[in-house]
Amino acid sequence: MFRGWRRRRVLARRSIPEELWTSLVASVPALERLDPDRQRRLRELVLLFLHEKHFEPARGMVLDEAKQLRIAALACLPILELGLDAYAGFLSVVVHPDEFLVRDREYEDEDGVVHVGDDLLSGEAFEQGPVVLAWTEVEASGRGEGYN
Repeated sequence: MFRGWRRRRVLARRSIPEELWTSLVASVPALERLDPDRQRRLRELVLLFLHEKHFEPARGMVLDEAKQLRIAALACLPILELGLDAYAGFLSVVVHPDEFLVRDREYEDEDGVVHVGDDLLSGEAFEQGPVVLAWTEVEASGRGEGYN
């Protein structure tokens, strides 16, 4: 109940600057293809995402408003029909400038053998967060090539 009230209040009092939104939609064909009603609903969902999630730059990454908007829009596109509660399990989005190395990762294969090694990742998500992204991969997303 309180969450719904708070979200309605955010939508009534805040907005995404028109110039930023227009520029984003023009740069992401996947968004440009949405009909006007879906674009409006996505914009509202993105505004709520930006309000409820915390962005954390890593390794010298600079996260301006346009970058945060792109991340939020690409994150909200798959949940457009589900709503923001689909992402209730995490609060933070950590953004690296490029792929990042995770050292000494352990995993067990199908035969039960434990392996330890380094992984070069472009993103990672944990059940209770955070979501970790590489900006270079975010930039390459949403171009209508099935990559997000």
